Amino acid sequence: MRKPIIGITSAHEKEEGLRNYHRTTVSIDYTKAVVAGGGIPLVIPVTSDREIIKAQLELVDGLLLSGGADLNPFLYGQDFKEGIGVISPERDECEMMILEEFLKTGKPILGICRGHQLINTYFNGTLFQDMRYFGKDYLKHRQDLYPELATHIVNIVDKDNMLAELYGEKIATNSFHHQIVDKLGDGLTVIATANDGVVEAFQMKSHKFLYGIQWHPEMMTARGNQEMKKIFETFVKHCEVK
Repeated sequence: MRKPIIGITSAHEKEEGLRNYHRTTVSIDYTKAVVAGGGIPLVIPVTSDREIIKAQLELVDGLLLSGGADLNPFLYGQDFKEGIGVISPERDECEMMILEEFLKTGKPILGICRGHQLINTYFNGTLFQDMRYFGKDYLKHRQDLYPELATHIVNIVDKDNMLAELYGEKIATNSFHHQIVDKLGDGLTVIATANDGVVEAFQMKSHKFLYGIQWHPEMMTARGNQEMKKIFETFVKHCEVK
């Protein structure tokens, strides 16, 4: 039996040194984490052609929505506020179509950071465009060094999910984000929070395997963290071709 193929979404980024030139990019940590978990990574480039997207998705057994630029606030009905970062309309359009088409297959989906926020937005949720709008004291959610360094605790608040099975009641994680879930998307269940109340993970319990994770387990896995590797091992296992 062949290893599951995991499609990983990518960024549409401007090349600063050459006018009107763009690159398809994705952190190598995502591909390393998929390999560590037992899967075969396949990077999906940005395109606006739905038929091409559908053909690409026929090749994969699971979908990993990767991190990156902020989502366009128009997608969740808001004007731009102070603190919003770089957005990528091309990527937004592509990934919304990817998620829409892949949901039809019922195959496993894992969203990390931006991917977590994209899933929430797709299901009619909203985001705080910057931590300053959270409205209360909050932890440092955007660390400045060492991708593998755990900087805060994540409390697992629901017992019927992958995180509870793997880690019990809590896990120490890294953190690289300035946007967070505000209104939770339809059909999603919060399964983990930071000590300041920030949503760190959710699940769609009606789906075979659909999780959003706000921290970056791929960074920790790529640098040898055996605990975080369990997330990718579990994800890949659910993608196995029967």
